[in-house]
Amino acid sequence: MSVSSGRDLIEAAFAELRRRPGFVDRPDQLHLAHLLGDCISGKSSGAFEAPTGLGKSLAALIPAIAYANAEGKRTVIATYTNVLAEQYWRHDWPLAVSLFPPEPPINGAFLIGRQRYACLAAIGDYHAGTLRSFVNEAELGIESEFRARVNLAPREMAGLWNSIVTPPVCPARLCHRYNDCFYYKARRGAEKGNVIITNHSVVIQDALLKRASTGELSLLGNYDFLVLDEAHDFLSAAANGLEFELSETKAQQVVGIVRRMQVTLDPIARDAGQSAVWQQACDAFTEGILTAAKRIGFDIPSGIIKVNPPQLLAHPGVRASALPDLESFAQGLSADIAGMTEGFVKLTEAMLRSWAQEGHAKQEAQDTVRNYLMFLREFGENTRHLFTPADESDVGVTYSSSSGRGEFFSAMLRRDVVGLEGPLRDLLWAKTPFVCMSATLAVDGRFDFFRRLSGVDPQYEEVLPSPFDFASQAALYIPPSGRIPDPATARKEGMEDAYYAALALEIGSILDALDGRTLVLFHSRKEMEAVHQRMPKREDRPIFIQRTSGAAATGEKFKSNVKSSMFALRSFWTGFDAPGETLSCVVLVRVPFEVPIDPVAVARMAWLSSLGHDPFVSYTLPVAKMMMRQGAGRLIRRAEDRGIIALLDPRLRSKGYGEQIIENLPAGMRSFDDIWDAVAHVQP
Repeated sequence: MSVSSGRDLIEAAFAELRRRPGFVDRPDQLHLAHLLGDCISGKSSGAFEAPTGLGKSLAALIPAIAYANAEGKRTVIATYTNVLAEQYWRHDWPLAVSLFPPEPPINGAFLIGRQRYACLAAIGDYHAGTLRSFVNEAELGIESEFRARVNLAPREMAGLWNSIVTPPVCPARLCHRYNDCFYYKARRGAEKGNVIITNHSVVIQDALLKRASTGELSLLGNYDFLVLDEAHDFLSAAANGLEFELSETKAQQVVGIVRRMQVTLDPIARDAGQSAVWQQACDAFTEGILTAAKRIGFDIPSGIIKVNPPQLLAHPGVRASALPDLESFAQGLSADIAGMTEGFVKLTEAMLRSWAQEGHAKQEAQDTVRNYLMFLREFGENTRHLFTPADESDVGVTYSSSSGRGEFFSAMLRRDVVGLEGPLRDLLWAKTPFVCMSATLAVDGRFDFFRRLSGVDPQYEEVLPSPFDFASQAALYIPPSGRIPDPATARKEGMEDAYYAALALEIGSILDALDGRTLVLFHSRKEMEAVHQRMPKREDRPIFIQRTSGAAATGEKFKSNVKSSMFALRSFWTGFDAPGETLSCVVLVRVPFEVPIDPVAVARMAWLSSLGHDPFVSYTLPVAKMMMRQGAGRLIRRAEDRGIIALLDPRLRSKGYGEQIIENLPAGMRSFDDIWDAVAHVQP
């Protein structure tokens, strides 16, 4: 069919959507859909900022379906959070499909990380009776369904889930539940789907798997186009996917996989008359790797061991954290473990070839063992690359970290990629056309910052206008100068108690003016808990606080209690959706500047300096601007929402960058220094 037929299908789908009850016509939603459709059809790439309320999900799904129909294109749509991925699948996908004729049918698929799926074999072995209703009722078999159907205390629920989660590598085809397996059913669907809904982590893992297997293995199959929603968070997912750690815990995970592989091949080894040889090989490897890994835990200090490129060692921050005396020990240890792993993989492959030639190894067993060997091969390669970068352009930092005491002591060697642009270009951007979109993708109205950090080079860019009228729906509140101390000065001078007390007093006034109904976003758990302790307690106006676990449950409590407020951290700055009266004010307590303390941040600052950039101007400030936009974006989620964005950091008035940060917030809002005046302004 012609290219125009894809555009016609998009137009027809939106015409049908306009006939649906409750639909709100947003012209820029159709415009975004055509932008994506043109990129899909033309094999071109784009970066688009689409503000909250525009309807990005349907604007992505409709062209994906249209061009699957018109041109047979396979499109992957990936989000950062599993919550949004589920929303795509459960809510937006059925609606989008209903806008098209039933013929030809469109195969949609949903896939997230394997450790978000329950393992039917583990349930059958340990919890068949307890979890029968979950197994019978679950549509996808994922963790969110489990938590919705199992009524236990958070700690008990976490323990039960950990006992049934799908392992990193499993028997696959040899498992008696393979055909029913939640995860592998999702994998098979993803390989056949015309439109695949997934998350950023799966996109990265798929690309890494394709590279490691030279294209033989994949999670998503070959696809024609990639849509990255919540693209402002993609770099975080990519960094997590590319990091690697070596620890005793990791070694124990490897041993568990080897033992499962040993059980898989035992019958074959027995038939070949080599059972003892096979057992001896497995025992020697597992004993050797555990013995070596234990050496990581011998009072290893925390600090930077190696950076690439090496000239970054000249940076004062890197020098201050460097542990030059540890490099020889750590590099030798990683080389030993890598060598043992590579030797065991080669030995296993040789034995498997021999058994296959003699007719002992069936194809199913070979396929399963291939998965185990792929995991071990990647482990060996990553262990070797802890100190030997893959190439000269690989900008990264290798460091040691230890925490806890006694039986809770843990230590590791870890490598993180600092410069993501090169790896992402090789893994994704150079292979598949893409669109990156988000409500907060631009900084200062441009995509330069995202381009520089990610390595993307899109042919098309556009910042779409917000569908909301912030001039009438929202107002800024910034307390007068002197009411709250400068947080940096308070920390340096040991006056943090006075700072926390001032914050508690100010937030208390805001809660009085809004009668609760406030989301208070912090950058530091210490700061959040200190302020929370100083807040007056009222049963009619509770304040919920984000603990170290159960964040989702805390968010639901806040949304269900109109007069409540919530103190929260990073996970609530982005992606949290609480439209309506219950969230009438967002308080951004402090500008979320990164403090270069951890090895990755220190190495990044050194890398930027080596390129001639000012790290604060080129990285720290743009990230803060983007996060402030994300936090402020929690307020107005619908056309009828109204409320206050309160900015409590006094540096927004006293520092030159304050005006820049405020200019990145939605335009048109009036600013007030009296909370009651701000409330009066937004009242209907």
